[in-house]
Amino acid sequence: MPDDIHARLKRLRKAGRKRRRSVPRGPEARPEASAQTPVQPPAPAHDARADAGDLAQLPGMEERENAWGRYLLRTVRFPLTHQQGRVSLGEVLGLDEDAVRMLVEARAFDFRRAAFLDTETSGLAGGAGTIVFLTGVGAFEGDSYVVRQYFARNPAEERAYLLDLARFLLEREGLVTFNGRSFDWPLLRTRFILTGVAPPDPEPHLDLLIPARRLWRPRLGACNFGNLEQRILDHQRSGLDIPSWLIPSLWFRFARGEGSVREMEAVLYHNQEDIVSMAPLAHVLAATLAGVHDPHPHDWLALARIYARAGQLDRAESAYRRALDHPLPPALRAQAMRELAALLKRADRRDEAAVWWQALAKLLPADIEALVELAKYYEWHVKDVEKARAMTGEAIRRAQAWRNPVERTRALEALEHRLARLRRK
Repeated sequence: MPDDIHARLKRLRKAGRKRRRSVPRGPEARPEASAQTPVQPPAPAHDARADAGDLAQLPGMEERENAWGRYLLRTVRFPLTHQQGRVSLGEVLGLDEDAVRMLVEARAFDFRRAAFLDTETSGLAGGAGTIVFLTGVGAFEGDSYVVRQYFARNPAEERAYLLDLARFLLEREGLVTFNGRSFDWPLLRTRFILTGVAPPDPEPHLDLLIPARRLWRPRLGACNFGNLEQRILDHQRSGLDIPSWLIPSLWFRFARGEGSVREMEAVLYHNQEDIVSMAPLAHVLAATLAGVHDPHPHDWLALARIYARAGQLDRAESAYRRALDHPLPPALRAQAMRELAALLKRADRRDEAAVWWQALAKLLPADIEALVELAKYYEWHVKDVEKARAMTGEAIRRAQAWRNPVERTRALEALEHRLARLRRK
């Protein structure tokens, strides 16, 4: 091939490589970005220390070194009287053992000895290749709540801080996280193993997301941490905060030397607020479950289900009745009546349960479940076959009006079988 052809091909390959490099990839890419104009993630709009030239110069920050390398450690102390919205940090320490046991569902748990943990990673999806570049841990020490943030300025520093983090966690007894069972701890445990550090035992592990969903999701819907901070703690973060989805791309920029201290201070603030708000959130959850604080009127039904699940049937019954004392949407009222009747039936208090089945049959004109329960009640408990036949006949009439042919056929077969047996009686 002639030399001029070789030269032209070389120039074309070089131009192609330049054109491909101009297209933004990964978390920095945006659908609307053109190939000629890479779009960088927006800098957070906040009041961070734009004048700080080095992350190690931030207040409370120091550079640490161990056998595996260097990393940054930031330490911030909060007094126990510090208010996070309407709750102070020290209130969780005043809970009695029964309140704590209701929340943890495990053996004795001491918040004074536990570690509150939250991570920031290079990717929100997790996976073995995801770097945990920041781990924040909070701990009660004397008259303070101390937040320590282990920070890797680049991927190589993660291994160094994990060694010291493991040592710190070994000194604590118990772990408190928010969605930590599904995300933070499995990912952190993987990073410990891959770097050759023996993972500490996190048990007992209290994941606040689980009881928060049980108690507040029926009323609030979304139980993400920011929503609970605002609606449960009445806490508003400052303008320094940034959304979680932006954090991985900001750290990648910083690790490549393209980001700024201003952006990383916003990431540290976001992580710090998560750690600080966990203790007040744990207090509100435990105090509500233990009956120390009255819940929102619409939370009584969820609270009744929690008590029933824990086998505390007296508390569950009381909570169901409190729920029915307040205005509820028809669907929730019917569910509360149905669950209370079932609880009374299990306690062999069928006469009381029948009152709620009758009310439920009137509330839901297309429902047959309450009528079937009444038919059983009259047949086996009251020994009134005629009333049992009447309840079954009414259930058949309602089922015949159902639009779903599969459900209608299945229900009618069972009801006709019941009615035939009652006629034979």
